[in-house]
Amino acid sequence: MIFVKTFKGYEDKPLVIDERVNNWIKDKDIEVVDVKAALSHEPGAKHGSGDLIYTVMYKADEPIPE
Repeated sequence: MIFVKTFKGYEDKPLVIDERVNNWIKDKDIEVVDVKAALSHEPGAKHGSGDLIYTVMYKADEPIPE
């Protein structure tokens, strides 16, 4: 079955979310089907930075927690 796992981090710190996603894939031996990335900006945000969201699609018998 195909499941989806979403990771959220800060746009200006992509290495942090990359490390989190890569460690989850490696530690849980995930069979990744696809990864999508998206930026989310809040209108009028003071710091001018948004969220970086990774959506990982993976094969498994049941959802795998982080």
